[in-house]
Amino acid sequence: MTLKTLLSAASLAVLAATPALAGKADDTFTWTTSSEMDTPDIYYGNQREALINTYAQCDSLIYRNPETNEYQPLLATSWEWTDPTTLEMKLREGVKFHDGTDFDAEDVAYTLNHVAAPDSDMKIRVIVDWIDNVEVVDPHTVRIHAKAPTPAAFEYLTGTSPIFPSGHYDDAPEVPGADGTTRRDWGAVLPVCTGPYKLTDYQPGQSLTLEKNDDYFEGSPKGKPSVGKLVYRTIKDPETQMAELVTGGVDWIWGVPPENADMLSTMDNITVESAATMRMSFLSLDAAGRTGEGNPFTDKRVRQAVAHAIDRQAIAESLVGPGAAVQESMCVPVQAGCTTDVTQYDFDPDKARELLAEAGYPDGFETPFFAYRDRPYSEAVLNYLRDVGIKGDLNFLQWRALRPLIVDDKTPIAHLTFGSNGMLDASASTGYYFQGSSDDYARDAEVMEWLKAAETETDTAKRNELYSKALKKIADEAYYIPLFVYGRTYAFNSEFEYPITDDEMAHFYLGKWK
Repeated sequence: MTLKTLLSAASLAVLAATPALAGKADDTFTWTTSSEMDTPDIYYGNQREALINTYAQCDSLIYRNPETNEYQPLLATSWEWTDPTTLEMKLREGVKFHDGTDFDAEDVAYTLNHVAAPDSDMKIRVIVDWIDNVEVVDPHTVRIHAKAPTPAAFEYLTGTSPIFPSGHYDDAPEVPGADGTTRRDWGAVLPVCTGPYKLTDYQPGQSLTLEKNDDYFEGSPKGKPSVGKLVYRTIKDPETQMAELVTGGVDWIWGVPPENADMLSTMDNITVESAATMRMSFLSLDAAGRTGEGNPFTDKRVRQAVAHAIDRQAIAESLVGPGAAVQESMCVPVQAGCTTDVTQYDFDPDKARELLAEAGYPDGFETPFFAYRDRPYSEAVLNYLRDVGIKGDLNFLQWRALRPLIVDDKTPIAHLTFGSNGMLDASASTGYYFQGSSDDYARDAEVMEWLKAAETETDTAKRNELYSKALKKIADEAYYIPLFVYGRTYAFNSEFEYPITDDEMAHFYLGKWK
């Protein structure tokens, strides 16, 4: 898109769009992505947009400084392992939730006991599965009893684990379940938190508004909020996003293609910056045969053919752009326990065709192909597969539509992404996808055993060895195909400044107008 075309599109977008207030003059920072937010409760939706809002709206027990990765006191002021499975935490006094109620130990116990319960339907189980129960010692002291030694406990207790008031989920509505019974829709309850911003409006699938909490407590490592209002809007079309950025309808977008980044960087009112992230892009292949008989991906040679068919370097460099890199293993190198010393599959279309022929598919085959984020990247992957004879029928869906298909054994091949909820531990990436959950399309008992042992191993060398065994077998069997680790190019209002970090977290609560 040329600059002239963009400005023309921008004019049309402004005329057609509902008037929106954004920018420094209105003390309103508006940001957008193409995703429809399922729920603002991060326990019941694992979208990055919900996590970004959670960091601004909510507090957890521990804060990991996004610039230094240092653990700092937040709702907990100090902590100590009194034995290998008991973590005692002293809590901050004088803190209030946004509804005016006082924060205390009962709130911590209620929240963590609720999400740790086996029937809580909490989405990212690794964050809470280590917890046996949480005990109230006194109004400002809790003991977290772990099921086993948990080396990643502090990481799990950071921003991915917000604390809500006691009784928060008591009024969750009942909805029909898949088996004809009813279930509680915990994610329908809007979060009530203690953070620097408070939720004032939520329009499902459209927008979310946070306003500055003027009563935010002194001494928080997050600091006092500066910008008056943070607004998230869903804008599905990338060109409309850019048009609104140019005309001031929004203040921030991400995933800007290299050619558009060059164009936007020439504009005085827009800042363009790129950074690495922790978001993995990969193909989930149904090696376990969950989608039924006749599924070609149960054959190791077919899975290896898929790996050889894709030019990962070209996609990372030419399409994703600055900050992106080839993903070499089913984890991110900055995560504890991650190793990239595993089998690599070079781009070799001839080898891919040879493997397909050996597997009984000399003319290739057809298959539904599922994806949900960054359609141009999925289309590039599909083009490489089609070139060797794997003819994928693209089903590009919103996450809320794709997720049930994954759970219900309906996705023989899916282009997925995962940001590990920003957690710097391989249990949040490798452990998430290969421990027998509904997201595990490999179901390798040996891999599951190694990963389960790694989660409780406190000896770092032994823990790394367990992860290494699991990651090597995952690569050898080509269970999933790692593609690239995202780089993100951000374009935003030049009047706004905030720390751009490598965790794919937009820490807007730390932002301010110049």
